[in-house]
Amino acid sequence: MPTAAAIEALRARALPIPLEDGARAALAARLNGLASMRLIGARILLEDRALVRLRLDEVAEHHQGGLGTRAVNGAVIAGLFDAALGIAGTVHFGGQRAGTVELSIKLMRPALEAPLEVLAIALKHSPHLAFTEAELYAEDRLCAVASGIVAVASGAAADAAFW
Repeated sequence: MPTAAAIEALRARALPIPLEDGARAALAARLNGLASMRLIGARILLEDRALVRLRLDEVAEHHQGGLGTRAVNGAVIAGLFDAALGIAGTVHFGGQRAGTVELSIKLMRPALEAPLEVLAIALKHSPHLAFTEAELYAEDRLCAVASGIVAVASGAAADAAFW
């Protein structure tokens, strides 16, 4: 798990999540009910007023990389970052459909042991874009960092009910 200092450093740069406690809890419940979240085995935690937390409590065989290693596969890490960054940005668009349109990941060391935790924040946003950052921790160690851009959807698909 991340240290208190790491959490505070992220909070200091974060935009507050513009949802009340009950709305954050309801959103987390909806997101955790998505098939993609259930299949990967992760869960979203939105108790914090600034941080999106995503936890993977168990590293299963299908999470592990190739080459005979126990390390979590980079594609799994990318999926965790995409989910956390996407949520960190989307909450700033008042229920409009949005998604991650740019994702940059720096893998620093292997993530070997569960639980894994991603902390994501929005740094700034405009009416149509949010700039986000995230950190992935395993065994109290920073294993990867990511940045992303989340954009409001446009076109016919943007009008479909989601929230």
